[in-house]
Amino acid sequence: MIPTARLWVLLALLALPMMLAGFSPGIGGAVLALDALVLALAVLDVLTARRARLEVHRVLPARLNVGVANKVVVRLIHRGDGAVQVRVRDDVPDGFAATPDEAPLHLPARSESRWVYRVTPVKRGRFQFGDVHVRVRGPLGLVSHERVFPAAQDIAVYPDLRGANRLLLSGAALDLVNLGLRQLRRDGRGSEFARLRDYAQGDSVRDVDWKATARRGRPVTRVLESERSQSILICVDAGRSMAAQVDGLTKLDHAVNAALFLAFVAVRNGDRVGLAVFADGVKAYLPPAAGRTQYRKIVDTLYGTTPSLTYVDYLALFKELNLRLTRRSLLCVFTDFLDEEQASTMVAPLHRLARRHVPLCLSVKDTALQKLLRTPPPSPEEAFQHAVASELLTDREVLKARVSQGGVQMLDVQPDELSLAAVNRYLDIKARGAL
Repeated sequence: MIPTARLWVLLALLALPMMLAGFSPGIGGAVLALDALVLALAVLDVLTARRARLEVHRVLPARLNVGVANKVVVRLIHRGDGAVQVRVRDDVPDGFAATPDEAPLHLPARSESRWVYRVTPVKRGRFQFGDVHVRVRGPLGLVSHERVFPAAQDIAVYPDLRGANRLLLSGAALDLVNLGLRQLRRDGRGSEFARLRDYAQGDSVRDVDWKATARRGRPVTRVLESERSQSILICVDAGRSMAAQVDGLTKLDHAVNAALFLAFVAVRNGDRVGLAVFADGVKAYLPPAAGRTQYRKIVDTLYGTTPSLTYVDYLALFKELNLRLTRRSLLCVFTDFLDEEQASTMVAPLHRLARRHVPLCLSVKDTALQKLLRTPPPSPEEAFQHAVASELLTDREVLKARVSQGGVQMLDVQPDELSLAAVNRYLDIKARGAL
């Protein structure tokens, strides 16, 4: 039995006559009778609340996306004759943010109501929702009765696939523009024949198809396109520096979200896509392959990937790639450049790989350090932090310059820009025929 504010007010009002009873003994009996009546009404109220005929069901999506406000529905079915007032609360997994965390509902007789809230997971993996708690208020409003409805339910939290899902639903070229993606221009210098068309001013003489010109009696140009099925290998750093939080997610989560978006676009574009997850060695490897089945394998592999507490061995990664990759490939390496000592070990082997492949390094900016540098330090302690942050970012820029000198492309962007930046650079490389 949980007293309500109304019951406390009644008891407070009855306390005054009880104090006066010391001066007027004649009213003591009446006050005790009123107290007994209020207590009896409270007991009646809680018994009525306990008899409320309720059913509760939670409706979850097939899976949740990390860092996203996912919709959860709690259905309450009232099979009784009288209306009831309830307050409902759900047991979400530890660390998940629920908005709102509880809600009051009015349930008319023999009705059904829904409570919709949003839950934001902060980690990928498998989690469990607990029970649903419903506090039923008695008809007199004096007390409430807490009821617990068993509702344990497992749920998988996947990387944020909203970008890929939006692209899957879009069929027109305009939708790609609205997503912020550049369209891949197929026509141009390439290696595969696309079609024949009439010669136009500005066409190169070497593109003229002389046999077709002779047959048709007018100049005809061959249109070539870049080879469609090319090899893309996505490498995701799962080392200790990727565990750092940036804008509510780990750097690894930002990398995984962008990697899946890139993989989806590349698979949809007909390319062969592979995956390497690495830290102190190669933890998982999927050789490049085409098709949606390959994309699902990539999703399943990255779904459970978590940052390890080890330093990254770039040399082991690049040795492995040198042995496995026999075909010229675009190597998209999602990593971090904040640990200058470790990241510097990638420079020489990455430059060697650039002779056979097209390396692209991608990272997210550390927004916390940037914000710290934008604020003047108000104290000597914060001045020291300011100096350390400045040195870290300077080392990062020096390392990026060293990597770029060997023909390696670099992208260092804000966390919310990583997915689109990765896909647009991939489309640019394809359009230029660099593969």
